[in-house]
Amino acid sequence: MPPLKAAFKKLPQPVQETTKGAIRRLISPYGRARLGAGIEPLSYTWGSDRGTEIARHYVEEEFLKEFSGDVRGHVMEFFGDDYIVRYGGKKVSKVDILNLEEGNEKATIIGQDLTKPNTIPSNAFDCVICTHVLHVIYDFDAAIADLYRILKPGGVLLIAVPLVSMCDPAWHELWRFTREGLQLALEKSFKKSDVTMRFYGNSLTAAGQLRGLVAHEFSTRTLKKHDERFAVEICGRAVK
Repeated sequence: MPPLKAAFKKLPQPVQETTKGAIRRLISPYGRARLGAGIEPLSYTWGSDRGTEIARHYVEEEFLKEFSGDVRGHVMEFFGDDYIVRYGGKKVSKVDILNLEEGNEKATIIGQDLTKPNTIPSNAFDCVICTHVLHVIYDFDAAIADLYRILKPGGVLLIAVPLVSMCDPAWHELWRFTREGLQLALEKSFKKSDVTMRFYGNSLTAAGQLRGLVAHEFSTRTLKKHDERFAVEICGRAVK
């Protein structure tokens, strides 16, 4: 028996099992991805086929949870009402769902382009939830200006955009925003004192986002460590 194997056999059984488990994790696709080995990521859909994407975790479990009190009254969301239902509940009196293209059965506002003159009334909403939308809009300044227009005085825009993320041409992604970049864009329409910024992620979760890892593969402690230099998600709360 080789000396190393013989020495291993002399270890207590619990230590042997722990060591074997660690080795299995390291040589698994997950382990190789976390170590940066190999060209192929674990996912080409941001990890959605494996669990909760890291970016989505930050939007849902940190940003929207922190500002859930703003989801009240007449609320508009893009594409669906998932976040209105989850974070607004009984605080919401009316729901509108904006979808630019036809075919979304849930949509109540269809074909209205925020970058062009449209028929969405001014001063209409107490809250607008805009997650992962701005980075696919070419004239995002015009979109932000129109979001400001349709909010009631005192209304709140909750906005989230990706920073470190795979860019899939099929989704026609145009931009990535840093914290400072999104803040300056919001401040063209909103007062600086009425804009609150958040950033989420660190060097490890940013690498995981690119490699197709998902939230449950990181400890809570790791997920809650945020470093602006390696932010995965940039979010802003802007009040009219």
